[in-house]
Amino acid sequence: MARVGIAHNDLVVLINRATPSGIVVSAAARRCSAGDGSDTGWVSITRCRDLTAARWIEQRPEDWGRLAARGPVCFDRYSRLRIIPDPAFPGQRETDVHVGADALHDTDQIGVVLAALARYTETPDDCYFLVWEGWPSFHSDGPFPRVAIPNRGYYLFHGSLADFPYWNSQFEALLGDKDAPTPSFVWPADRAWCVTCDVDPHFATIGASAEAIAATLALPEVDVVVDDPDVEPPYYC
Repeated sequence: MARVGIAHNDLVVLINRATPSGIVVSAAARRCSAGDGSDTGWVSITRCRDLTAARWIEQRPEDWGRLAARGPVCFDRYSRLRIIPDPAFPGQRETDVHVGADALHDTDQIGVVLAALARYTETPDDCYFLVWEGWPSFHSDGPFPRVAIPNRGYYLFHGSLADFPYWNSQFEALLGDKDAPTPSFVWPADRAWCVTCDVDPHFATIGASAEAIAATLALPEVDVVVDDPDVEPPYYC
């Protein structure tokens, strides 16, 4: 659902403002050489062969469609990041929605939410990312195992939330793909929260503590609303 981009350095400003002291180092110290993402020796995100950390997703009791689109139902509160606004009327197509030139890219919007959530986990440097196998970045005959739920397969990545602003350049370094896909699931090792963003819906769902959800609702840079896991949100055709 890539719609519009934003410079990495701009997002670092958002991350530094949103995260607690000590989680993110200065933008100047972390900036890629020449701003092109070519120097990725300092980044933390790597691919995983051991899928143990993702078994809890595979073993969830929810229907696969519910799980893939809206995440696990095991948290105190939920909110929904509207990457683009909800449909204005039944039957509206996503292609009919006007997105402003200054709008944040999907992944950057997720990054703003993750920055806010970083203070609500004890393991911000120990996080997991599931990426849908259907993106062109991946080859079905590759050496890495898949995390699987019915009708969806994912590859598991591990890293620090502090490096998520550089997701695109890290992904390019790992797989040679400049069009990095938005992760489908993100959670810290302590499972204090989970962010879910499937390939089809226009939103991402956040499950977390009441305090953490309140923090996401207060973010001025993105459009986050309260979500009720028992009420189906509107979808585009």
